Amino acid sequence: MIRYHSSRFVRHALVMLLALPSLLAFSLASAATEAEVGSTGPRLVVVVAVDQLRKDRLTTTMPGGLGRLLRSGRNFVDSSLDHGVTNTCPGHSVIVTGVQPGRAGIAGNDFVDNQSWQSRYCVDDDNPDARVLNGEGGRSPRLLKVDTLGDWLKAEQPKARVFSVSGKDRAAVVMGGQHPDGVFWYNAKARQFTSSAYYQAALPDYVKVFNGPEGFLSGVPATWEHSAGHFRADDYPGESTKYQRTSGHPLNSGELDDRGGQFYYSPFLDVATMALARTVVAREQLGQDAVPDLLTISLSANDNVGHLYGPFSAEAEATLAQVDQSLGEFMDYLDSSIGEDNYLFVLTADHGVADLPEWQLENKTARCPSPSGRLDLYPFMARLYGSVYWRETFPFDLPTDLIKILGNQVYINPAYVAAHQLDFSQIEADLKDHFESVDIIKQAWTQAEIVAGTTEEARLLRNSLVPGRSGDLMLQVYPDCVIRADNTGTTHGSLYDYDRAIPMLFYGAGVVPGNIAGAARSVDIAPTVAASLGLKFPADLDGKPLSLLTQTTDSVIKADHE
Repeated sequence: MIRYHSSRFVRHALVMLLALPSLLAFSLASAATEAEVGSTGPRLVVVVAVDQLRKDRLTTTMPGGLGRLLRSGRNFVDSSLDHGVTNTCPGHSVIVTGVQPGRAGIAGNDFVDNQSWQSRYCVDDDNPDARVLNGEGGRSPRLLKVDTLGDWLKAEQPKARVFSVSGKDRAAVVMGGQHPDGVFWYNAKARQFTSSAYYQAALPDYVKVFNGPEGFLSGVPATWEHSAGHFRADDYPGESTKYQRTSGHPLNSGELDDRGGQFYYSPFLDVATMALARTVVAREQLGQDAVPDLLTISLSANDNVGHLYGPFSAEAEATLAQVDQSLGEFMDYLDSSIGEDNYLFVLTADHGVADLPEWQLENKTARCPSPSGRLDLYPFMARLYGSVYWRETFPFDLPTDLIKILGNQVYINPAYVAAHQLDFSQIEADLKDHFESVDIIKQAWTQAEIVAGTTEEARLLRNSLVPGRSGDLMLQVYPDCVIRADNTGTTHGSLYDYDRAIPMLFYGAGVVPGNIAGAARSVDIAPTVAASLGLKFPADLDGKPLSLLTQTTDSVIKADHE
């Protein structure tokens, strides 16, 4: 637990705020048979994604909101992602769209546009009407090809309010959908929460106050202090030294840009996110009438910290304890302001994460064929680009004129191939051979192999395949192998269970508690919530409504799709 009382932080940030003066056509399927929820259903739906949360990190003994959800909620114990590119943007998209990332158009956090050969960010938008407020660039959901839960709600209930809050812009934008009432995220460079002109011309007054001198940063200490943790020593090999490896991590030193990053890689980011979410509920009066509202929240610090130190580090343990505390305080607030029987609370994650390779080696659980569990990236890239240069782009062009690598995806420039009369199939085959010669890479999948494949691995990758946006090759590492530029920390993105096994917990209005076994996927969340609200939703979703009402005296029962 961080040594800082988050309720005091929230009160300090909110006191000034609360003193302020106060249809798209698509094929539709009938919503649920859970008609008894009907007009007496939840007045507010809260969907929380904890970034990088593996469900094996949760226990019923947790004292805050996570423990409350596990003890008193409906827990789909076999829940998982059903796609192969397990990154933040696709992982958040499936939660609210009910379709696989391939259909939503979300190939990854970043992709290469084959027409322009430009790298694109999953929520970037160069249009002036999407400029970031008080920031740089543009953000909108225009690259998302489908509508979301919030859009279905507003199509049927025009007076419904939809808001989205996160530490990360991509999580906030994707979860907010096409037509929300407000979307807010943390801009580390400016050390403020912001939005874009796609949503509104200026930030609401309450967000300006939240960002101000008496706002969320006013109670943040100079350093992040935490205990040694229960799993391993605080100072552990393989952890990042970016913001030091032990308790006492800096939060307010150096240049402004760096201070913004220090906050971003600490639990205080999630404390601030939850404080802003509570402010949105209060100032926008969510859940105060019979028309249901939707609030989506993504907590990013668990991922930021996890990348640097690993999921069983002292830092990750302290960060998750803070998530537990903050969620508990938020649920207590909803109990008092809306009523426990008047809101539906959903908790899940966008993806999991690999263990730190050094931790796996110590515990003799490593399956990666590399002795270190890592790829020494810079020598590998030098060999790759050297090979491409001498084979294909010598003497006048750069290897990056022909190929680009984003995450685990490799792109071949079709315009360059055509202009220089190169053999695309031969280039693809040469690249495939090069990658598969590396000890940690199990397979470099061509798109043809993904489309024609009959294995579970091929199916998962197929669910992530976006024509025109996905790489010509998708790299599958061996289990537990980690690729990071600085050879420290850990990552996600694979199709293995540790990246795909995520929690799915439902609590509150219309929910019968219990532990439910059987297939349950994150694409099932949006239609399940829609069914609980009595909404219509597209007939061709990949997800199906899960029953929230089955009663049992058994500790675990089988999941039932409506």
